[in-house]
Amino acid sequence: MLLTLPLTTITPMRSKPWATRSMWWNGNYASSPKMNLKDKFFFYLQYGIGRISVVMTAPLVWLAVKAAGYRIRHLKAVRKTVQDLMHAHPGPWLICANHLTFIDSVILAHAMIPAWRYAVDYRRLPWNVPEKTNFSRSLVVRLTCYLTKCIPITRGGDRESVGASLAKCAFLLKKGENLMIFPEGTRSRSGRVDTQNFSYGVGRLFRAIPGCRVMAVYMRGDGQKTWSKFPRFGETFSMTVEECRPETRLTGLRAQRDCAEQIVRHLSKMETDYFDQRGK
Repeated sequence: MLLTLPLTTITPMRSKPWATRSMWWNGNYASSPKMNLKDKFFFYLQYGIGRISVVMTAPLVWLAVKAAGYRIRHLKAVRKTVQDLMHAHPGPWLICANHLTFIDSVILAHAMIPAWRYAVDYRRLPWNVPEKTNFSRSLVVRLTCYLTKCIPITRGGDRESVGASLAKCAFLLKKGENLMIFPEGTRSRSGRVDTQNFSYGVGRLFRAIPGCRVMAVYMRGDGQKTWSKFPRFGETFSMTVEECRPETRLTGLRAQRDCAEQIVRHLSKMETDYFDQRGK
């Protein structure tokens, strides 16, 4: 369940400070795309099926994490922070995290809230936006993604498909659902939060949805030197959760970019704190 929202990525240039490199959508939308009745039907169908099956999928994911030997340092404190934030603001939340492995979203969801809580309160389980081609080869993986609140996207897709994906993200946030995304748009090739090339789609969603808040999450395994497909077996993770409150006086596209940059720099600051605490 790779969670990636690789929207338009900012690439600063001398001649054009806000030049952009297309990732999974092109073009500017004057307003958020709308979902048609067909898409809404299948959206609610997926939600309903996922809600019924969560009593099975949640324990299976928990078992998979345990079987891999993964452990979250200070897990109770992490969950208490998440609980306090969600108690203060039920939703919607944009859960923005750094990105180093294919299964970051699985570990993050496991660490944030106990599996049994997802079964009792399905709304707590965040939606994900994985790259479709990464998970389309296996029927089992496709089914798992479908049952665990994933909205597959196609990087470099046509305007219509991209608009449909954007519309779904905006629709679920307006319904008070939570969405987990990686502002960097892809796994960091440097192993550190990339403050130069990142998607500003997160800023677009934040600005478009009234009442939406940002939960910044930094997670890293002790042995995670750089990006990889999976964390090492038996890995121990450190995880920090903070609320990020982007503020801007700008408007339009510049406001979206400004908010996205504030979120990414917040994650970078959390990363600096992580390495400072570890003495590196």
